Parts: sequence; structure tokens; C-alpha cells
Amino acid sequence: MIFYFILSLFMIAVLVVIALQHLNTNRIVDIQLEQHKMMFPSQVRGARIVYVRGIYRSHPSKRNWRLVAIVLDILAAIGLVTAIVMHYQDAFSADLMTSPFGLRLTEMLAASNNEIQNIFLFGGMALALISRMIWFYLTQWLFQLLEKADQDHDSDATDLYWTPKHLLKRQYQLRISLQGILMVGAIFLALTGAFNWLPVASEMASQTRLPRTVSSSSASTASASSEITNESATSSSWTQNTDTTYPIDAMKTAPFAPASELAGLTDADRAALFFTAYWTLNGLQQSEVADYANSTSETYSYHLVPGSSSKLIVFSEFIPSVNQTDYMFYALIDGEQVAFYNMYQSKTPITSLASQYSLTVSGTTLRPTMPEIRDSDMNMRQLIGAFKSDKSFDQTKKGLHQGADIPL
Repeated sequence: MIFYFILSLFMIAVLVVIALQHLNTNRIVDIQLEQHKMMFPSQVRGARIVYVRGIYRSHPSKRNWRLVAIVLDILAAIGLVTAIVMHYQDAFSADLMTSPFGLRLTEMLAASNNEIQNIFLFGGMALALISRMIWFYLTQWLFQLLEKADQDHDSDATDLYWTPKHLLKRQYQLRISLQGILMVGAIFLALTGAFNWLPVASEMASQTRLPRTVSSSSASTASASSEITNESATSSSWTQNTDTTYPIDAMKTAPFAPASELAGLTDADRAALFFTAYWTLNGLQQSEVADYANSTSETYSYHLVPGSSSKLIVFSEFIPSVNQTDYMFYALIDGEQVAFYNMYQSKTPITSLASQYSLTVSGTTLRPTMPEIRDSDMNMRQLIGAFKSDKSFDQTKKGLHQGADIPL
């Protein structure tokens, strides 16, 4: 919270200075309009902008420095935006999944980590600091040149390019102030990248909704947190867990069930196990998962994939209030092992799971090109030992619906 508070102060300060610059420019234009009554305010502003550009054109070295500063600002902005997207990739994943390019980009983001994010942030802000120094120099140079030009020509408001001395000084002070604030902000963000001060994207959600949210290489954390918020608002049976032991720990240490139990699982059994394991990875107790599966505000479904040799099950969520279906994740079975792959709450109808989610199909072999959700590679016999004997399992199984098959 402190990080966002400090960042908000910087943004407010920048907006205030920009507003004061705008007011100062309006005062200069108003003075000019008293003498140039046939001109419009936009014409006066445009003429003065062209005049400043002409000054830079007549001083090639300063023009080149200005170009360097602009390029550095662009690169700094790219670094900052890249760091933000990496940090909050959960929030953007659903939108990115709407195109093949978006899927590739999402996969790259899923594979990224804090170190790469901080490198972009630190590098971008380092470039911004260099740019600020150049702008400091150019602002001072331009102020001195304009001040000298007004003095040499003994100008007044009849000269369209003349600026009252007190307003010219005010303009200079505001521009220097803006660069100073941006420099302090760049230093703060550079230190943030250097010392990894960025707050965890799911931190605030976990403080109010879950005892712990397990981050994944995909966007499961964000979707899980938002769903829990909806459920807590509509279901009186959902209560915040206060157990000091985390569900994922119990799941990972559960005993292995006999192989015969694994062989006897139905599609509905497998779906209930995977659905429970998915939400367990996000911090829910099994009783909470059962309440979730039987929610009255959402309908959760599992979908079989013909042609996949019973190796794929897709999970979706239907929200009746907005008539919307979101695809949550799919489970890929490999012998006794299963792994989950995020679908980023995609709203795009699936015409081919393999092509839309980068699954390589070779005979009966299926290979996703994107990484699985962290900690989701599990043995199904252990999932049986962790969940199937609990009374909540049957409730979860009853709450899940079998949806339409999905083409491979």
C-alpha cells in the first residue's frame, strides 16, 4: 500500500504541474490575443510552437540532443510498460488469449519472472534519468535564448513570439519542476526494480479473500481470487478459512491410493478430483470447493475432448447473469500423472483446442507448448488419497455439470 501511495503522490504532482503549465500558456495566449484580435487562440499556440521548432532547427546540436531525449523517453516507456505487463500479467491474460499472437505473448509472459521484470523496470528508469538530464539542459538553454531574444529586440505583445518576462520565467520554473518530479519518480522506480520493492500483484486479494494464494506461471491466481470474491458476495455458506495449515500442503503429503482405485475412476470422478485440486492450489479447503461447485450464481462444467484418448478434460464457468462462458483451465493426463494448463478465463469459443492453445498432437501423444500451472503436476493416485474419501467430494461431483464435448 505504501508503494501505491507514493506512486499516487508522484502522479498527482505531475498532473498539477501540467495543469499549471496549461494555465500559464493560456495567459500568454490571452495577452497575444489583445494585440492580434483577428487570430484564434489555436493559431497563436500553433505559431509559437512552430517558432520553438525553428529555434531547434537552427541549432543542429540542440536538435540532436532533443531527438536523443525523445528516443530515450520512448525506450523508458517501453521498459516501464513491459515491467507492468509482466507484473500484472494475470489481469491481461484473458484479453491476450483472443488471438494466436496473444497466446504466444501470454506464454512468454507466463515464463517470465521477477528478475526479468525488474531488469526492464530498472533499465527503463535508468534511461529516463539520462533523458531528464538532457531535458534539464535543453529547458535552461531555451529559456536563456528566449529571454535574450526578447531583450535584444525590445519586443512587446505586437511580436507574436514575445513572452512577458514574468510569464516566461514562470514557464521555465514549471518545466524544470516537471522534469524534477519525473526524475524523482524515475529514481524511485529504478530503486524499486533494483531492490524488488514491487508489491505482489495478488497481495491485496490474498489479504482479504484467501489464507494464501499460490502464484502460477499463468493467470490462475487472479481468476481464482476474483471468483472467490463473487462467491463470497452471493453464497452465505462460504466462509473465510482461518486454518493455519494450507490445503496444498495436505494435498502434497497425502498417501497414494491403490492403482485399482485409479483404474475404477469415471470421467465425473476425474473431473471432480481435478476441479478440487485446482482450487486447492489457490488456497481453498475441500468443503469450500464443494460450496463453489454448487454455487447458484455460476455453473461449473467439465468437457471431454474426443480424439484425445481420454487424456484431456476442459473446465469452464458459465455466468447466467451476463450469459457468458469463460474457459478456466484444462487437465492433461499422462499415465498416472496429471497437469493443469491455464486458459486465462478466455471467452472465445473453442473450435480446435490444439490450435487455439498450442497443443502439439502426434498420434496419441499430446504436448502443450506452454508451461503448466505451477505445482499442478500431480499423481492422480495421490489426489484420490487426498480428496475422494472426504464427504465433500460427492458434493463437488454432484455440482459439476458435464458440458458439450470440445473438438481436439
